[in-house]
Amino acid sequence: MWLIYLRFDDQGQVKTYHVTAVNKRQVDEIYALAERHGLKPTEKLVEYAFFYARGTMKPKHVPNFHYYQGSEFINRHQEAVKE
Repeated sequence: MWLIYLRFDDQGQVKTYHVTAVNKRQVDEIYALAERHGLKPTEKLVEYAFFYARGTMKPKHVPNFHYYQGSEFINRHQEAVKE
């Protein structure tokens, strides 16, 4: 299981997302999308990290952050492009 940390600047406002991915290929896909923009076209990627753990990761406490599974992040990114 992979965890992707993405931090974006949205016209001076910080947006942070935590996204789980099932494999490295999905990590690469999400990273490529994030390099273009975040979940809004105005969000620009400023910081990122990838983490890998054996077994399943489950968020225990995620305050003030957005948490997505990989497929959900990809779907939301595609919706942002349509806007």
